[in-house]
Amino acid sequence: MKDYIRNQRKSRSKVKHQINQRIRKLKRETKRHMNYLLDETALKGAQETINNTLELERDEFLGRDNYQRVDDPAFRGYRNGYSQRTVGLGCGQVSINMPRVSHSSELFESTILPPYLRTSQKVLDTLPQLYLYGISGGDFRPALKALLGEKAVLSDSSVTRLRDYFYEQQFNFHNQPLDSHYSYVYADGVYLKVGLSCESLGILVIVGVNEKGEKRLLAMIPGYRESYENWRDALRNLLARGVKWIGLIIGDGIPGLWQAANEVFPEALNQRDWMHKIRNVLEKLPRDKRLQARAYDDLMKIYNAQTKEEANKGFLRFAKKYEAYTTAVACLLKDRKVLTTYFSFPKEHWIHIKTTNPVESPFSSIKVRLNKAKRMMNEVSALGLVFQLMLKRQAKWRRINYPELAAMVIAGVKYQNGLEIKTSRRIA
Repeated sequence: MKDYIRNQRKSRSKVKHQINQRIRKLKRETKRHMNYLLDETALKGAQETINNTLELERDEFLGRDNYQRVDDPAFRGYRNGYSQRTVGLGCGQVSINMPRVSHSSELFESTILPPYLRTSQKVLDTLPQLYLYGISGGDFRPALKALLGEKAVLSDSSVTRLRDYFYEQQFNFHNQPLDSHYSYVYADGVYLKVGLSCESLGILVIVGVNEKGEKRLLAMIPGYRESYENWRDALRNLLARGVKWIGLIIGDGIPGLWQAANEVFPEALNQRDWMHKIRNVLEKLPRDKRLQARAYDDLMKIYNAQTKEEANKGFLRFAKKYEAYTTAVACLLKDRKVLTTYFSFPKEHWIHIKTTNPVESPFSSIKVRLNKAKRMMNEVSALGLVFQLMLKRQAKWRRINYPELAAMVIAGVKYQNGLEIKTSRRIA
């Protein structure tokens, strides 16, 4: 009797377990279906909205609503049905009814959905990001198929053409005109590990600050070595595109940069990057943590000096305190003049013009992604894609502090220890 009761309990427990499994499975399937239903609803809503907007666009072109009669002088054509077009959006693919117009003297073309557009700009904007995250050209189609559906309109060949188009944009960018005057210009070389070559791809990057205090990408030219010839070509490109005057050039200690800058823009003053200089000085000191910490504090006191006289005294104190380390002292003192040029510019801008961070910061995230991707890219596509990312980051760059002072620098206002010299004569 006891065995019978025990078996009955086991049997009921087994049946209950099976029922619970079926319930959990049904819940998972229902949840999955609801997730897809959300996407389908979004696609249907997008499809309906786009179709209605295109209808309104055609009505506006014709100048009348459907079935509305119009006088002959205002006649612009007849409605002529629709043509089907599939467009890839960020949430998937939708079938669009493109309105057509006949017997019209003007060609009707939608500005919302231009001819031959098969993929939305949002999807195209993700390609550089996907590429840097490690998706190669051959992987784009299966990756996008999961997002846009089985009939994804972006093929492998179209991705290749798009990469070529990015590079073409980068090439054409360096033929576009620039402003004639820039208060500050940052110049730095960035190296990216791409392709099968053991040598990294060097890119000479130049960012300028215009009279509105806005940072703008001026040049992004490949150069395997930061040589005098490469920097001269990059700066001459600015000259050819209309740049006539630069107030201050900020860069690191590459001799080729300063030689080229003094030749192409002889009136521009030079400011050495303080962060690079501090690292270089510390590298020439022994690896003692206490010594390194003391030296760093002493260098930062010079960096934070409020007057040029205070900074010069800091240089002398550092030289005397660390006279036993001649190479470190010589490394600091040889650039003392170009390390203190910023005192001749507005104090409100000092935080911006002591370093080439406006160039280094955008590229730091790009380098991280390239390292994570671990995919080999050819140099042409890499340059075009990185250029696209830089343009997108440029849209988020904030203006320098007190941007109105950038125009005063361009106007020729003189400064001493960061303060305007009232008796100076402004040059228009």
